[in-house]
Amino acid sequence: MKNKLIAVALFVLGLGYTTVNAQTQKIGYVDSGSISEKLPEVKQATAQLTEFQKVKEAEFRKQYETFQQQVEDYQKNAGTMEAAMRASKEKELQAKEEQLQLVQSNIQTDLQKRQQQVFEPIEKRIQEAIVQVANENGYAYVLRKEALLHFPPADDISELVTKKLLASAPKTDATTQKPAGAGSNQTGSNTPTNTTAPKKK
Repeated sequence: MKNKLIAVALFVLGLGYTTVNAQTQKIGYVDSGSISEKLPEVKQATAQLTEFQKVKEAEFRKQYETFQQQVEDYQKNAGTMEAAMRASKEKELQAKEEQLQLVQSNIQTDLQKRQQQVFEPIEKRIQEAIVQVANENGYAYVLRKEALLHFPPADDISELVTKKLLASAPKTDATTQKPAGAGSNQTGSNTPTNTTAPKKK
């Protein structure tokens, strides 16, 4: 019985220590969206990604329109074609349709890679700034605001992080950076639909 009482006493003391220890640790939070929208490099990266997508969409649209014209020509002349010629033309159109689908898939992959390429360094810089601000101001933990249900304004370190980032912001020049891979065959989010080639009759 005595041993049980001692165990209970130690458990209660342990709880008390944990509570006191937690109370001495500062917990802050950041609004990631608020920080990002104030950074010049984020605006530049977004503009680069948008331009990259526009270039790819234009390239795909040109290929798609050529394909559509070929389909229309086939449909107009199919009735006068011999069976062997018609089968050959349908096979050719089917192959071109499959190629367009591959192009469409490739550009989605390229867009994801480009997004990671332009935003990953920025995200790393933001993370480093958060750690620096936390250390400078004695915060043991920093959480994301969007994950919290209640948050005291005094513990919002977003502005401190933003100031640190702006003070060390790299020089940006949108005119010196152009989208890479502008000549590859890929597509964008506004891909035309209904590209199915006519089926063999």
